Amino acid sequence: MKRFILLFLVVLFFLPAVSWGQIFSQNFNYSTTLADYYNSSPSTNQFRIIDVSGAGATISVATNSLVMTRNTGNNAYAERNVDFSTVPSGMKFQFDLTVSGGGAASSAILVAVGTSVNNASTVPTLTSTFARLAINTTSNSGEFKINDITNTTVGTNTYTGTNTISWYLNNTGSTQTYNSPSNSSETIANGKADIWVGTTKEFDDILVQTNSQTLARFKFYTVNWVNGTVFTIDNIAINNESALPVQLTSFTASNVNNGVQLNWQTATEVNNYGFEVERQPIPNPSQREGNSSWTKIGFVNGHGNSNSPKSYSFTDNLALTRDLNLNRLQYRLKQIDFDGKFEYSNIVAVNVEVPAAFVLHQNSPNPFNPTTEIKFSLPKNSNVELSVYNLLGEIVQTLANGMMNAGEHKVIFDASNLSSGVYIYKLTTDNYFSTRKMVLLK
Repeated sequence: MKRFILLFLVVLFFLPAVSWGQIFSQNFNYSTTLADYYNSSPSTNQFRIIDVSGAGATISVATNSLVMTRNTGNNAYAERNVDFSTVPSGMKFQFDLTVSGGGAASSAILVAVGTSVNNASTVPTLTSTFARLAINTTSNSGEFKINDITNTTVGTNTYTGTNTISWYLNNTGSTQTYNSPSNSSETIANGKADIWVGTTKEFDDILVQTNSQTLARFKFYTVNWVNGTVFTIDNIAINNESALPVQLTSFTASNVNNGVQLNWQTATEVNNYGFEVERQPIPNPSQREGNSSWTKIGFVNGHGNSNSPKSYSFTDNLALTRDLNLNRLQYRLKQIDFDGKFEYSNIVAVNVEVPAAFVLHQNSPNPFNPTTEIKFSLPKNSNVELSVYNLLGEIVQTLANGMMNAGEHKVIFDASNLSSGVYIYKLTTDNYFSTRKMVLLK
């Protein structure tokens, strides 16, 4: 897999940024049978074993995620104690994590990368571990903090809901520059690690456990979790350094009428089939639990091979979307090679603008012949009826009837089959109605 990175232009010209080719990917979406995801001789995207140490814990695949639950005791683990097909010297280890239930616990679950991570429920030895990352749960259900367990430091921020954890590991022998989840250019020294949660950098250039070890294998394993704790893991993506990428120089999201406009540009492309566009609602701050998944909303063809800048755009028409929290959304690109390999971009977020109140606007033009545009605003998803009446109170045409999303809307009224005169159009929702006059002049 060739690299796929997001660079600021100043970085593109002055800094040799690390890129990341995918060596392991798992989003648990093709089966609900746990055994389908592991094998004693695992394929590229399989674990070696996924299991629990006793009946007091369970582990399963549900809602396209790996779910670890502690009921009365014991531990859960998912490990790949088999070398990657290509053992990297630099790694980006990314996964989505949701915590629910339970209580306060230090190092409730750990992730280890190293030369060996030990089979079954055995905790990896420190001498064979390149780096470790731990999660502390708090006394509040669903809250967690990042624990730099090697250097005995707990992060300052508390997180709830589903969060993407990005862990950068450097064993290349020299300082590397990479593009971060917040789209900033970052450096990482040899034998060090950076840890991000979403777009927040929790730890910068921290010492790894044993820098003489390789980045060949990995393991998720619970240790000190308490009864009632549930860890939900999804969208695992492990990437190594690789060759010439599809270089993404910008990726932005902005509000447009009833939707979000995405724009991105590449500097170079090699073997680029195209981009899947994915969307995910961002949980509100009060939303403590849940695992909102990414949804494919479109595809844009790539340019194959190119050494000149190429521009792309995609509009997410939210007016066509039902039952969606429109307040806050985030987007990412899934760049796909012609051979099927893929890589995700960084994430861009946008606060979707919605009207403050219901409004039925005056049609334009007015008078008209034979068509005119009628606009109306909805501050929330609503059951809408927009109809045109003659002066006898008879409906001559229904322009809209059904659920519509919050936002600005417009419809075209075609009066080709009607005679000249004054007509009334009426907007009705669950708790609002308004009427206006218009004049057809033939």
